Amino acid sequence: MAAITLNNGFKMPKMGLGVWRIDRKDVRDIIINSIKLGYRHFDCAGDGGNPLDEDGVLDIDTTISLETTWHAMEDLVSKGLVRSIGISNYDVFLTRDCLAYSKVKPAVNQIETHPYFQRDSLVKSCQKHGICVTAHTPLGGAAANTELFGTVSCLDDPLLQGIAEKYKKTAAQIALRWGIQRDTVVIPKTSRLERLQENFEVFNFELTKEDMDLIRTIDRKYRTNQTCQVLGH
Repeated sequence: MAAITLNNGFKMPKMGLGVWRIDRKDVRDIIINSIKLGYRHFDCAGDGGNPLDEDGVLDIDTTISLETTWHAMEDLVSKGLVRSIGISNYDVFLTRDCLAYSKVKPAVNQIETHPYFQRDSLVKSCQKHGICVTAHTPLGGAAANTELFGTVSCLDDPLLQGIAEKYKKTAAQIALRWGIQRDTVVIPKTSRLERLQENFEVFNFELTKEDMDLIRTIDRKYRTNQTCQVLGH
């Protein structure tokens, strides 16, 4: 598995598996199957509805500031309990704030980014400061978010489908490969075994500079992952 080196020297696979909102009863089998295929990177965020405490309760204190939370995470690093810590859904300004008050620089900023929501300025700003960008919605939300929010999936874009035909790949594989070649980490979500395999098969080809540039032209600045609606915020 190809890996990216984080700002603290540790490595992280360039491809992972997201299990956000996947039914708890299915997660174990999905992860076991993905390990067999070669996956070693799993995203299990607390708001995904999967990790609960011993009483089966997900309890998050929303009154604690981001800075206080960050310093608590830094303590975990100093105690040797975790190797790397990061941020999620931080824009340029929140990221700059975190860099100003942090003693341990964020290793990762996990955000929504895909061909329809490329966020070049944020991605480049993070990379300039040595922060790895991870795409938690690298396929643009696909059918599920189209149904929820009335948005259009980038996987249906004629240009992306044309490039996919050229390489004899799927539009999803082209979107993932594009993300990897712009030096971001991708963590597509799926619960289907055939999709696990398909998503993993993006390391045996490379997009030309011309095709990378073409994909840049379809940026709609189009957010599809409306987390606040899903979580009732």
